[in-house]
Amino acid sequence: MEKKYLLFLGVPDSEFAKKTYGGYHNVFVSLLGDEGEQWDSYRVLDGEFPDEKDLEKYDGFVISGSSHDAFQDTDWILKLCDIIKKLDEMKKKVLGVCFGHQLIARVKGGKVGRARKGPELCLGNITILKDAVAPENYFGEEVPTSLRIIKCHQDEVLELPESAKLLAYSSMYEVEMYSIEDNFLCIQGHPEYNRDILIDILDRVLAGGHITEDFVKTSKATLENNEADRQFWQKICKNFLKATCDSTFVKKTYGGYFNVFVSTFGEEGEQWDLFRVIDGEFPEEKDLDKYDGFIISGSLHDAFGDDDWIIKLCSICQKLDDMKKKVLGICFGHQILNRIKGGKIGRARRGADMGLRSITIAKDSVKPGGYFGDKTPNSLAIIKCHQDEVWELPESATLLAYSDKYNAKATMEEAEPDRKQWQTLCKNFLKGKTDQI
Repeated sequence: MEKKYLLFLGVPDSEFAKKTYGGYHNVFVSLLGDEGEQWDSYRVLDGEFPDEKDLEKYDGFVISGSSHDAFQDTDWILKLCDIIKKLDEMKKKVLGVCFGHQLIARVKGGKVGRARKGPELCLGNITILKDAVAPENYFGEEVPTSLRIIKCHQDEVLELPESAKLLAYSSMYEVEMYSIEDNFLCIQGHPEYNRDILIDILDRVLAGGHITEDFVKTSKATLENNEADRQFWQKICKNFLKATCDSTFVKKTYGGYFNVFVSTFGEEGEQWDLFRVIDGEFPEEKDLDKYDGFIISGSLHDAFGDDDWIIKLCSICQKLDDMKKKVLGICFGHQILNRIKGGKIGRARRGADMGLRSITIAKDSVKPGGYFGDKTPNSLAIIKCHQDEVWELPESATLLAYSDKYNAKATMEEAEPDRKQWQTLCKNFLKGKTDQI
């Protein structure tokens, strides 16, 4: 399935950008694009906008910088605000850069205005709030303390929307980067710019009489023996826009999460197929009957969300229930199955849980000789990694285990999850024992 992305361009192409790169469209695509994708751009500054009915076909959106103020009420800016509201309702991925970063803050209820410490045109350094960045998020496995980025703006976000999470700041500006849920990532700097583009902008702004030669000299000095962390910014932005499922570590070590699952549950002579539902990949309903069992994996997304792919997955789960197919739900999958059967799910009331934990088996609910085997343990150790939970079970469900969130088995250095017992339990469910309770 071809991925499609849309770029809202709020800036005209400079002669340098046209001559060197073919225009700013190509600058963005060189940073964010991959082979086999379709990238469309609309020059919103000139009144070019997509039809609302066409927004659904895009997997992600980018709003560029602009020399215009995000707090203005010109027609094209107000129309772009309306589109952002629509994309928010659709829970589409939107990357906001500079002007786009400010405009999203405005739409979501924040405040935008003139930069209190003055304009910035330079290579700047921003500080990452590491505690605000969840592990395995857009940053990857290692979150840096700071990142260098090209800065080119005279306005700033003065006050974040209530729903926003601050991800970075600097000595000049309190809001350098923020996110809102899973669908907005906003960056004050320009991840797409390089030193040559900045130098061209400085020379043009100086020629227009808007800055002094001393200002230019100071700005160009920031580029001496320094470069923007463009590759890291590329990784962050692409991970956000494209919802990369497999972490760098998992891809390098196991070849992807698919292989992690198959190594745990698979056996010789079996066929295992993968559908990346987060990317809109689903089997045909007519093909469901040919499978003997199904697994729904974890996800960074909320099982109570209404993204199109989540709603479609719920529909398939209901179909599998009608067919009485075996379905193993893990983390997000555990919550999705609870949702479609009439239970309640939401944010974990005692906060996110990440670590090796011990869960207590409700032995009175477990039938001897069922999925657990002949001997049911009192407890099992398992890796926990979630921020949501099942609040209320469906009426038809039987509780098999519970835990105290903070009942740690031990540190990861001292203990391991009971992976073999979990493997036996899950394989017995999917392939063998039919009676559990």
